[in-house]
Amino acid sequence: MREAALAAPPPPDPELLTQRERLIERFAVMQSELGGLFYEMAIRDHIRMEVLIPKAAELQRVDAELGQLERAIESGSSSAGGACPSCGAVYARGSAFCPHCAHPLTTP
Repeated sequence: MREAALAAPPPPDPELLTQRERLIERFAVMQSELGGLFYEMAIRDHIRMEVLIPKAAELQRVDAELGQLERAIESGSSSAGGACPSCGAVYARGSAFCPHCAHPLTTP
């Protein structure tokens, strides 16, 4: 019984969980907006890729940031790596670049 208690991973950092919830909500809203935008363009037979591509790229960036947080939570990281000095986004330990603005987080 004591061995099981010792092997249990520490609970995830509440800051990481809060950030994950915000990103999940943001991703869902962005995905819905992108789908709605495409639908409106499609029914009018006027699809404008120059409008859709940047929105899809932003959605992909949020998805990548969410994936990075998920990996940090699953790995049992006890805390976030820190906050980006450029934009303030939380990043996981060991990150070389901010997942939000791509600001370098380590000095060469």
